[in-house]
This record gives sequence, C-alpha cells and structure tokens, in this order.
Amino acid sequence: MPNRSRLRPELLPFAVCCLCAAPTLAANPDPMLQEELVIEMDGPDADGSEILIEDDLELAPSASEELIIDSDTVADEGIQTGIETATTEAEDNGPGRLDMRIDDVRAEYSHFTRSASEADYRLYGKVSALVNWQPSPSWEFQAAGRLDGHDQQGSLDYSSVKADYGDSYIRYRGENVRLTAGAQTVIWGRLDELPLADRVSTADLTRLILDDLADRRRANPMVRAEAFFGAAKLDLVWLVDFRAAELPDEDSVWYPINSQTGRILGFDPKDVPPAAVRAATISEDAPGGDGGFGARYTRTHEFADFGVTVARTRQSIPYFRSAGPGAIKAEYPRSWSYGLDAATDAAGATWRFEVLYNSDKPVTREDLTYTTTPAVSWGGGVELHPGDGDTRVNVQVVGTNLIDPPAIIDRKEIYGLNGEIEVPLDRERWRASLDFYVGLGDQDLYLNPEVAFLGWEPHELYLALHYFDGDTQTLGGFHKDHSSVNLGWRARF
Repeated sequence: MPNRSRLRPELLPFAVCCLCAAPTLAANPDPMLQEELVIEMDGPDADGSEILIEDDLELAPSASEELIIDSDTVADEGIQTGIETATTEAEDNGPGRLDMRIDDVRAEYSHFTRSASEADYRLYGKVSALVNWQPSPSWEFQAAGRLDGHDQQGSLDYSSVKADYGDSYIRYRGENVRLTAGAQTVIWGRLDELPLADRVSTADLTRLILDDLADRRRANPMVRAEAFFGAAKLDLVWLVDFRAAELPDEDSVWYPINSQTGRILGFDPKDVPPAAVRAATISEDAPGGDGGFGARYTRTHEFADFGVTVARTRQSIPYFRSAGPGAIKAEYPRSWSYGLDAATDAAGATWRFEVLYNSDKPVTREDLTYTTTPAVSWGGGVELHPGDGDTRVNVQVVGTNLIDPPAIIDRKEIYGLNGEIEVPLDRERWRASLDFYVGLGDQDLYLNPEVAFLGWEPHELYLALHYFDGDTQTLGGFHKDHSSVNLGWRARF
C-alpha cells in the first residue's frame, strides 16, 4: 500500500480553514499572464488562469502552463487558422519575468442524501501554488505543488492531508519547437470530458467524477517535444517514470472497492462473492520503470481539423483482479493504442469524432483469472448555441466494444450518452448547468445540476447535486448510495 499522510479527525476542520485562508498568503495574487488562446473555451477563465487550454487549432504554446489540455477542440466561433511560433508569448512577456502565486483554492462540504450511504458528510479543501521564472524568451523554469485535505464521517470515516507536486519543469522554446522535461499534465483527445486519445496522463480518482476533466488529472514525470510545421503539430512524449492514478483512501466512498458491501466496481456481486471481497487484502502496488511513449500529429484545415495518435503506454487507472484466496491485486497493463479524430463546423454547430483501438484491455474470465483482450472505443458529439444565444449545449455518444473476448464476467460492450447544458444568467453573474451521463442498454445514470454565483471574481460560490443510479455493474449502480448535495467555494488567481 502507498504511504498516506493522515490527520486526526478532530484536527481536519483546522486544516480546511487553513486551506480556505490560503489566498491571503499569496505574495502576488494578481494574474501575470493572459491566456494565449484566441478562441472561446469553457474550461479555464480568461483572467490569466494558470490552466491553459492548448488547442491544436491555435498550435501556439504557452509560456507557463499548469495544465495542458491538448483537446483539439473547435471553437464556438469556427475553426481558427492563425498559427504562431513557439517563441511568441515568451517574447511578449519579456525576459526576466518571475511569477509567484497561489493559483487555485477550493473548499467544499458534501452531505450524502441516502441513509444507506457509508458516510454522512465529507469536507474537502485544496490549495495549489507555483513559482515560474523566465530568464529569457527561450528558457522557462517552474515549480508547483498542491495540498489536499479530506475528512469523511460516517460508518466509514477517515481524515487525511496530502501534499503533491504539480507541473514542475524546465522548458526550452525555439522558433518552431518546444522541449520540456519534468512533471507535466498532458491530456490528448477530441471529445469533451471523455477524450479517447488521453493515453499519457495520470488520472486523479480521489473525487471520482465530481470535478471537471482538468481537475481529474495529476502531473507525471515526462520528456516532451513539440514541433510546429505551419498548420500542423507533432507532439512526442516519453513517460520516464510510470505514475499510477491517484486513488482515494480505502475508506473513502469513492474507492473502487467497497469493503462494507463487498463489491468491486464493474463486477456483479453474483460473479464475485462479497464475503471474499470483504476479507481480502488489497494491493495497489504499481510496476516500476517507465510508463511508455506516445506520439500525436494534428493538422488544421479550412474545412476540418484532424488528429492521429499512436501510443505504447500503461493505463494509470488500476484494474483490480483476484490474486488467489484472500488477495486482490491492481493491474496496470501496457498496451498499444491507435487513434483517429476530427472536428469541423457545419450547420451552425461544432461536430467532433474520435475512435481508438486498444490492444490490451484488462478483463476477468469466468473462472476469475486475469487476461487482456483487444477493444475499440468510439465517440461522436455536437456542440451548439441554440438560437445563437449564450446557452451552450454539448451532447456526445460514446461506446466501447471488446474484440473477440473469451468468456468473461466484465461487460463486453458499453454505450452511453453524456454532455453538458450551460446557461449564463443575470449578465453572466450566475451560471446554471447540468452535466449528465446516461447508459444506453444497461441502466446507468449520473446527473450533476449546479448553480454558481460568478459576480465575485475570481471567486465562485456554487451549490450542486451529484445523483447516481443504475444496474449493479455500472458506475451509477455501484455509487447509487453516494448521491450528495455539495456547497462550495473555488477561486483561481
């Protein structure tokens, strides 16, 4: 088991208060950068947030990014064709720029609404900070870190405070090339929130799917080379040291194995006896060595944007399997992945498509032995603004099909409909939104309505509901007792 820093439950409220007060400690809370994108994106704010959406339509690298989401997403206004060199932003900021700040703070209270839940409530707090220095237009140095605090009370309770590194690297920027070595967060893919080509990032499962994609990833050690050729970009990544997904505490309601009910996420209790799961020892140990390599080529055309991904990597999310009587072991299989994707504007909407072949998807045979099998994942979606208004609607259909699998207890095919509806109100001082996932075939439901007050920039106050339901083998079925009402505050500086 990995080491976990723990705090006594009675001290956790004090730690959360410290996290909430963290912005007052920042030496310079004012934004130092303006994002380089000329297109409208929904993830980060446009106030100099250190989270940068790096869209291959722009192909313009940032001078300092806490997070790189290489999503190739087409802008609402249409496909952008302007191409900039790899030195543009550094030259604009000038040499010798030093940025020191606390950039992301959050505090949240969650009340679980169902009496069968293993927890009554949860507290969560987060603060992240960075130091970025650019002595010249060609060179950049960054160190970043974060602190997360969790407190859960109920029949399963625990408290923990854990520190982690963020995007910390050395970067060289040439005329048409950028080289980066160190901990980085790189997310490839085309689809919103569920990018299939996301093969080189490390997942953060500590809060399951409660957060946006950008907050569900952690930095991992890598060497990255980006080359720009007019309207095209080649992105090469080597994961020098494999970093497995960041998992929640074993007593957390979000852990993929429920020690009280004796269930493992993805399996029917009829196939895996609950009594055996309750008594089992769980090993999360990840293999040593590198995490593999990946390459992604993207090109912008007047009529559409295209991407090709090839990767040989380990999946960061563990697959738990039986390792004999009384033992459950995490597997992180290495596999080849080949992906194609495209995006285009047509009929007043943005259309996205993605397909990915995976050579070794982990599965469990009916005799509970472990193996892998090929699989194809695919998806398509449309994003539009009805009536050319401010309301944004994004809907996607996704699926996974196993190719000629043996007799297994896993699901052989999974289909789902997901998306987001977002409505700004009162001159964008308020925002109402709904995130959703609906299983097609198997019953699987996740709903996340939220109302947020945005009139106190850069602060945001929100009230949200997270609702789960579904069949036993689905995510919604596994977590159907963990629906909650969440009240929180978040800010990016």
